[in-house]
Amino acid sequence: MKKFVLLMVLLTSLTFAESAKIVEFIAENTLKIDENGVEKRLHLTGIELFAKANNKQGSIQLVDYDKREELKNKALAYMNKMFPKGSNISYQVFLKDEHGIEYAWIKDNDFNYKIVRDGYALTDVKDTSLPRGLRNRMLIAQDHAKKKGIGLWGIYAEMQMLEQKDVVACGCEPDEKKK
Repeated sequence: MKKFVLLMVLLTSLTFAESAKIVEFIAENTLKIDENGVEKRLHLTGIELFAKANNKQGSIQLVDYDKREELKNKALAYMNKMFPKGSNISYQVFLKDEHGIEYAWIKDNDFNYKIVRDGYALTDVKDTSLPRGLRNRMLIAQDHAKKKGIGLWGIYAEMQMLEQKDVVACGCEPDEKKK
């Protein structure tokens, strides 16, 4: 059964993959692409903005704006190194919202997953466009990067404060763990 599901996912992803050139990374979860001469923005599904991650606990901001901006700039430098301006990418759109924003998975090197695994992004567990299986995989990768001190996890103690603590690597929501 698992092999059948995997085969269906692979066939679907090949059928619905789109391609474009990278114009620029705007934020750690947003990029501008050129698709056949038309520029548009893609939201990287499952990637959390450092500016929004675990922003407040009660009325106390855990990580200040300047540090979040520094983390963002390090992440963008890493992303630009992986895919410089003009790079060709293929992607799959998981959701298009009412504002026309496309939530996409970059298929090249499983980019969304890779930036989490390499410690340069956080998983957005509240992103409803991210399929549960990919969310679980990304949370496991994030936990691995954290434990091994990979990427930003090994440089910035603030990464610990930005992580969503009430979600375990299985991807379960806090109330689902009790079931």
